[in-house]
Amino acid sequence: MDTAALDNPVWSALSGPHRSIAGRLHDLLWYPPSIAPFVAVPAVGVRPDLEAAFRSGLGEQAYFVGQCPASLPESWRVASRSNILQLFPAGAIPEASEDVGTVLGEIDRPAMRALTQIAFPDFFRERTAELGVYLGVYADDRLIAMAGERMALPGLQEISGVCTHPDFAGRGLARRLTRALWGRQHRRGVGSFLHVSEGNTVARKLYESMGFVVRASLPMCKIERVAAGTAALP
Repeated sequence: MDTAALDNPVWSALSGPHRSIAGRLHDLLWYPPSIAPFVAVPAVGVRPDLEAAFRSGLGEQAYFVGQCPASLPESWRVASRSNILQLFPAGAIPEASEDVGTVLGEIDRPAMRALTQIAFPDFFRERTAELGVYLGVYADDRLIAMAGERMALPGLQEISGVCTHPDFAGRGLARRLTRALWGRQHRRGVGSFLHVSEGNTVARKLYESMGFVVRASLPMCKIERVAAGTAALP
């Protein structure tokens, strides 16, 4: 596996395993907005033609991760900047007996969207679940917890979409689903990684208690299309 590809994960995914679904314009790659809100350039010095990309299917808002361009076209601005922690497993790999949850399918998509609207409404989209395996736990007819796979890099796949409904927090569901995915990925020869907001100390402690360690802190910038001439954030 090429861990250096993790330094620019969106670019590595869209120029690698996810190239068949990528939008492309010169040195700019992006996921269809119905799948994920991510866009990528190979280096910060690239000034992306976001306006032409917008006419070719890029959404009006998107996120760069790892490599955020130093400058944008006048009709786009940086709406926010933050950092996310990238974690890589260093602990014991879960056994097959630790698998938990039901594999979610197309019929579960409305319930998945409803659950993720509570946790991260901007990141889980109508077709995000097409990117990998998603596991879920139901209580009666209610989806109460889930975890799945998102970005795919050469030899690696991201664990993402880990969430539990607040009414069912504290039962270890996120831990069990994450370990189940981690074990599944290992058994098919794929390394695992995940991202967590730098300020999300609860999630970080959970993953570190499972044997994940911080590999890097990556810059993330949210961009949005605005009227020409609107000033960008510094």
